[in-house]
Amino acid sequence: MSLFRSKMFKTKMTIFCFFLTALILMVPTSSTATDNPTYSASTDTFIYANCSQARFSPGSAYETNLKSLLSSLVNSTVLNRYNNLTVPFGSGVKPEPDVTVYGLFQCSVDLDPTSCSSCVSRAIALVGNTCPNSYSVFLQMQNCLVRYDKSSFFGVQDKTVMLKTCGQPMGFYDQDALTRVNDVIGSLGSGSEPDRTRVNGDVRGMAQCTEDLSPAQCQDCLTDAIGRLRSDCLMAQGGYVYLSKCYARFSFGGSHARQTPNSNFGPAYHGDKRCDRPGPKLVSSRGEKYDKDDDDNNIGKTLVIIIGIITLVILLVVLLAFLGKKLRKLQDDKCCR
Repeated sequence: MSLFRSKMFKTKMTIFCFFLTALILMVPTSSTATDNPTYSASTDTFIYANCSQARFSPGSAYETNLKSLLSSLVNSTVLNRYNNLTVPFGSGVKPEPDVTVYGLFQCSVDLDPTSCSSCVSRAIALVGNTCPNSYSVFLQMQNCLVRYDKSSFFGVQDKTVMLKTCGQPMGFYDQDALTRVNDVIGSLGSGSEPDRTRVNGDVRGMAQCTEDLSPAQCQDCLTDAIGRLRSDCLMAQGGYVYLSKCYARFSFGGSHARQTPNSNFGPAYHGDKRCDRPGPKLVSSRGEKYDKDDDDNNIGKTLVIIIGIITLVILLVVLLAFLGKKLRKLQDDKCCR
């Protein structure tokens, strides 16, 4: 009898240890992981910049007009959170190639004039180091953007993917979180306003398009961005999709006005010689060129988790079958005695 009890004790301990190990493996990673979209205390966080290869000459008429444009954009933040300007401007002024500059700025709807001015000023201060002498620059900050070009882009639809990243995968058991994320992303697609903020519990989302677009163009752009966010980041603990004329993003916890796409993003990107490479250059706040292979990496992480869970379930079934057989044998031995 003592031998039977000893065997039963060992069997119970084996089952307990197995379930304890499985429980530890199933514990989700923290939402504050380094490559998760999360929140920051700064509204001036640099996100990315897109710089053209074409350069203007120092001291040229274009540079003079550009300085005038950027100064006027900062000054107009006192009264507006969006404005577009053309320099030189006037009813009798005709655009000249490589001379006329078209530019705009836009701030998030939840920024007050002081914060908007600070964000735009910060963006403009980064232009010189990030994209020196580039004819065309698109610089996206946390809660504002600055863009200028030698050709007019006002009112022109453009859904080019500028930047897209998803956070750590969510645990498959967390259906409540998945429901909240799905609700927030879905509700971002409803409405007619160019700025949208949606909240469900600890999940906060934002979508915005530049105000040079018509309402129809804005909705078209946001539909694309939100669709990409849903298809690529629905199972993640946060994500963001930046298109050329709009963006959509969501994350967990904190004040939405302080949302920043990635806690692994470092300080603002400063002068990288890769600007000299052919074609437009896109840099993130880590100074990295955007690579669509990042999207494949996110998919790969999700597949690894799925395969791991399936493997764990199979091992569990095999172990339970083995233990059940062993217990039946022990009971038979007990009866025989």
